Amino acid sequence: MSDSPKVHRTELTPVSFLERAAAVFPDRIAVVHGERRLTYRELHARASRLASALRARGLAKGDRVAVLAPNVPALLEAHFGVPAAGGVLVAINTRLAAPEVEYIVAHARAGLLIVDRELEHLAPALPGLEVIRLDDTGRPDDPYEQLLASGSPEPVESWLADEEETISVNYTSGTTGQPKGVMYTHRGAYLNAMAEALETGMGFGSVYLWTLPMFHCNGWCFPWAVTAIGGTHVCLRRVDPAAIWELLDRERVTHCCGAPTVWISVVNHPSAHRLERR
Repeated sequence: MSDSPKVHRTELTPVSFLERAAAVFPDRIAVVHGERRLTYRELHARASRLASALRARGLAKGDRVAVLAPNVPALLEAHFGVPAAGGVLVAINTRLAAPEVEYIVAHARAGLLIVDRELEHLAPALPGLEVIRLDDTGRPDDPYEQLLASGSPEPVESWLADEEETISVNYTSGTTGQPKGVMYTHRGAYLNAMAEALETGMGFGSVYLWTLPMFHCNGWCFPWAVTAIGGTHVCLRRVDPAAIWELLDRERVTHCCGAPTVWISVVNHPSAHRLERR
């Protein structure tokens, strides 16, 4: 058997979606978060900084990196930066109690936890666990921004040898016992993201509003799907019908997802009105 590179084959990974987007349309708006705007060039640089910083902290291939945060840019960046570094992303349900969060972090054997400022009280104190607070400000004094500043904007060398390697572990809420982890592969995430884009009719110029939690099945793989077609991610810290209607109009949103209870609250809100587009 030869150990030479497989020149006839490229391993499927959704990390490549961001690499392509940054190369093909670097100046397109990738992320909207309040008044913040990030282009695909900037999103790629930030994900690369995260990957570089994680490796500088000693991340080894397959190490778990946990994130406990609402739908903010940092969690989107983690969907690319963590697997680019060779790690495995564990996005944790923000609605869980502290004992459940502690169980998941321990069970996943995560060595690093990035936690949003509003959820810091849920962060467990476990031996060997590094906790980095995310203030979600984008300012230099934000500990998460300091983490990114310690890394390089240049892409790191890929450690991916097989597309069947694990890219993320998603945990159930533990309603029938302890939470159970489900592993996604790079190949599975890549193909499901492509299927999502096709099924929902996404294309050039699509704008996706993050009403669906990114922690839920990796946001049904939409972090990768929207990026694959060069769409715009409109982040949303919490489901707020008034804010949703404002963003639907202001950002000309074309796609969003959510449970029936979410849409019941949206369509019954005083701001509800018919849109001139589907």
